[in-house]
Amino acid sequence: MSTRRRFSLLVPALLVAGMAGCLPYPQDQGEYLLTPVEVFRDECGLAESNRDRFRGTLQITGRVVSLDFGLLDSRLTGYFLEGGDDFSIDGSIVNAVTEVNGQECLLDQVNIHLEGTTRCETQFDGLLRVRYEAQRPDSCVCELWMRYEAVKDSKRCD
Repeated sequence: MSTRRRFSLLVPALLVAGMAGCLPYPQDQGEYLLTPVEVFRDECGLAESNRDRFRGTLQITGRVVSLDFGLLDSRLTGYFLEGGDDFSIDGSIVNAVTEVNGQECLLDQVNIHLEGTTRCETQFDGLLRVRYEAQRPDSCVCELWMRYEAVKDSKRCD
């Protein structure tokens, strides 16, 4: 192989390797605990009954953000927005079985939407919306809208 050919292959490889350690966004990946700060809407008490499920593993690949979320073992996926500190992720689940107000419910669909703003490498906050949809009974149909704070390894911003 010619020297010129080796050099043309080496330069792109070095650039990729050099950029691999640098994430374009300051948010750390890893396990986060989401704590409700303010609940705007919660007909069925979902915030309290699912408190231990508001955790997840955040992953960032370029602009793509995903969260393996503990609520109904869901996966949310989305993007960082143009500014770089804000992101929006969504997920949905069909035919989920869960308890609502002490009653077992078969949900036709669950929609989850999370908006986040990076506060520092180990903390973000924002809005979470969860909607349970079911044909019947009506008592299984619920919505949760809340403001939350997410912290990694109990390390809050200074």
